[in-house]
Amino acid sequence: MSLNVLIYTTLIDPLLSGLRKTVVETISQQAAVIDIACGPGTLALEIAHKAGHVTGTDLDEGLIAYASARSKKRGISNLTFEIRDASDLSSYNNGQFDFAVTSMAVHQFPEILAVKILREMKRIAHTVIIADYNYPMPRGFSGSLAYGIEYIAKGDHSRNFRNYMNRGGVTWFAAEAGLAIKSTTIRGNGVFVVAVCDIK
Repeated sequence: MSLNVLIYTTLIDPLLSGLRKTVVETISQQAAVIDIACGPGTLALEIAHKAGHVTGTDLDEGLIAYASARSKKRGISNLTFEIRDASDLSSYNNGQFDFAVTSMAVHQFPEILAVKILREMKRIAHTVIIADYNYPMPRGFSGSLAYGIEYIAKGDHSRNFRNYMNRGGVTWFAAEAGLAIKSTTIRGNGVFVVAVCDIK
């Protein structure tokens, strides 16, 4: 098991169960869904129990291999995982999916790249769901823990997170990508938000 897989499955995934539950509740029965920057595939696996078909994409070959193995082990047939760069979704047609989802990824990318990814998601899907850190972050233990985790990440990841928060979080990034936020659900004691966006 790679270090990335270990970090995701033992440290990150357990914190995001409520976030995943909200995303799954938003997805329509039998919908065609794409999960961008899907990591180890935890969210995609949960969506697959409800959707007609789910495509999970990530650039990390190790994470995709792990996600594919999990799917195969569970006998899930309506889920495929692909190694893809989130900023290049040119292999997908306009409006090909009912929903394009990204979870805890926007804050990791440089600003220009994050907006480009969201614009591509808008092109290939009828509805875009962004699950990420809430802004403003609540005071207290939960907010401090989130900031602490992102501080430990250091480097580009930490800088991108700080820029994400300075810009105003999901609201700013969605607007820059031409997405209109239809609804938001706050989870994790105010730390996370799920934004359901319509195409402008």
